[in-house]
Amino acid sequence: ICLRMESANSQVDTSVGLAKNVPFTFAEGFTIYLQVHIFVKPAYTVLLCCPFDTLTESNIQNLQDGSAIITIRDPNTGCQTALPLFKEGRCQRQVLEEIVIQNFKSQ
Repeated sequence: ICLRMESANSQVDTSVGLAKNVPFTFAEGFTIYLQVHIFVKPAYTVLLCCPFDTLTESNIQNLQDGSAIITIRDPNTGCQTALPLFKEGRCQRQVLEEIVIQNFKSQ
């Protein structure tokens, strides 16, 4: 399955494929399995949309300094965790990319 996605600058990119049931494990010990479309050199590390928001019943708290905190819920256990969201360039992108690549290779 390939997906065509239009960026904010009107550029259209096509995914190279779909990785099924990629585990995303959170500090509280729960794992959510997501279907992940893979793009070559995207402008983001992970882009989460409506299916993720619905599955995890996410809630975003925007802070005055421009950062935000997202609270997500494990749909199987009800366990919750809060994760910081960073302005562009502030997160450890390389570490996150390595995790996604490692999970993609294990599929």
